[in-house]
Amino acid sequence: MKGNLESKGITLIALVITIIVLLILAGVSIAMLTGNNGILTKAQESKEETRAGAVEEARNLWNQDKELDNRTNASTAQTLDELLQSLEEQHLLTADEVQIIKDTGSIKIGKRTIEFGKMGKTLVQAFKDGEIKIGDYITDYNNNLNNPSASVELVEEETGHAGIQKYQVDTNTTWRILGISQDETQLIITTGSPIKKVMNNDTNAEEWEKDPYLYLNSAEGWYNTNDELTNENILDKICKIYDSNLAEETKSMRIEDINNVLGLTLDKDNNKLYKTSDVSKTAIQEYQGFFGQTYTYKKWDYAPENYLKEKYSGNNKYQSLETKKIGSQVEGSAFMYQYISSNVVDQNSKLYDILFKGTTTEENNAKAYWLASPGVRLDGSSCCLFGPGAVYAGGAGAGFVLFDSGGISVEVWLAVRPVVYLKSNITVDELTINENGSEEIWNTSVPNSYTGESLEYGQIEN
Repeated sequence: MKGNLESKGITLIALVITIIVLLILAGVSIAMLTGNNGILTKAQESKEETRAGAVEEARNLWNQDKELDNRTNASTAQTLDELLQSLEEQHLLTADEVQIIKDTGSIKIGKRTIEFGKMGKTLVQAFKDGEIKIGDYITDYNNNLNNPSASVELVEEETGHAGIQKYQVDTNTTWRILGISQDETQLIITTGSPIKKVMNNDTNAEEWEKDPYLYLNSAEGWYNTNDELTNENILDKICKIYDSNLAEETKSMRIEDINNVLGLTLDKDNNKLYKTSDVSKTAIQEYQGFFGQTYTYKKWDYAPENYLKEKYSGNNKYQSLETKKIGSQVEGSAFMYQYISSNVVDQNSKLYDILFKGTTTEENNAKAYWLASPGVRLDGSSCCLFGPGAVYAGGAGAGFVLFDSGGISVEVWLAVRPVVYLKSNITVDELTINENGSEEIWNTSVPNSYTGESLEYGQIEN
């Protein structure tokens, strides 16, 4: 019996010792795994070191791209915001770390502190704070163009004018602050003066080749500047040669852009224009519009749809248009207002200087320009008129006559004006903005008379 008890006692002691040994071993193992020099800690540090190395390498490549852009006047480098977004998408940075970089310009990952450079105040905020103003010059926008050698050619089917008209980037083009978007999220800029067509001053060149204007004629000019009818507005097509990696949208100026920066609201339902700040919404008397009116086609009228379908028979672009017949109606959508009135804009303001200087009759309409704002103008029951918008001879609006349902085709030549909505995250560090600058003096002017001819196509017979 005693032997059995001793045997059992030894077994219990051995068990206790074994447990103690195991606990000691477990403690040692845990320390080896999780301590300051533990396997897991070292593994985590190694993982963070690898992540830090990848982030730092991406930062270094980004800096090299920016330096190359500076040397070559290219625009291939990402913005800081684009770089951070890419690193977050690759799970190399967390959203919190991205925000820390935006706030402080650097981030600590593991034992490394990686400097990116602090993001400056956005242009929109600087505009709201009064640090940059309407009329200020942007001196290095052209350094960020997607293609500084970009060009575009327009053919007769697009313009209605017989001859190819070419536009090419001019890196001497100036840019000025126009204002902010209606939702106050984007800064808007435009060229200091309208852009010029490539001119041919050879002795044997035709007269239209020697001036800087875009010639538009007849239904083609109206159709191809109409967003509702064509997928490629040719005025936008021209202006997009100045697209850049800073631009959210690059397009032709529209009357809506002008109304926005002038602080004007167009009430189409009540056919009136008023100052947005005017709580009484009193109509501006210098306004004329045609909303709410209709014209009914008569026998022997000319409709632009019919004209295009017949002139370009077999062309799929126009064959989908609905043929107008006797009794078909068209709604008025043209309007204009006299910007030479102080009730619309102060002629001593920077806005007037940017948008309207050089466009009046007294200035020979030298810098008058097209707007990608098509409209239908009604002349009672006698006829209706079609065309894009324009800033010309003291008036700005939609629907500048190119096509007459009475049977007349009109050819008009005006300049082209781009407008750029910058990306909302562009900062004051990414563009150089100066208060002062100067504009080119144009040595040419819009001729006082336009060509008109009887139409050969599109007559309504039944």
